[in-house]
Amino acid sequence: MNQRTRTASFATWKMLSPVTEMADRLGFDIEQCIDWEEYGDRFRAANDKDEGHMVKSARDLFTGLSTGERPVLAAMLHAADFSWLADELSGQETWTRLSRTYGDHAAAVALAIMRP
Repeated sequence: MNQRTRTASFATWKMLSPVTEMADRLGFDIEQCIDWEEYGDRFRAANDKDEGHMVKSARDLFTGLSTGERPVLAAMLHAADFSWLADELSGQETWTRLSRTYGDHAAAVALAIMRP
């Protein structure tokens, strides 16, 4: 996948309403990110700057999320190199949750998983 395609897939992903809404709920400004690499860098920086803010926010949010929202959060964590946290939160339910994820929620998960 070339740089132009990677940037286009990120631009599509970050504009999906489940992604923008989840980023807002996490307190993360996704608008400033231009590609997958910058997303990961900014997400990690936001977490480090505030002593684990992103990790704490994700943990606090997870239990109150719908079955469609949980995979979106897990995919966002995965895309930011926090797969360990996505695994911790999802437990044994990862594939079960994905089977109940549709529309823009499913697109958000797929694009994050397939990121280059």
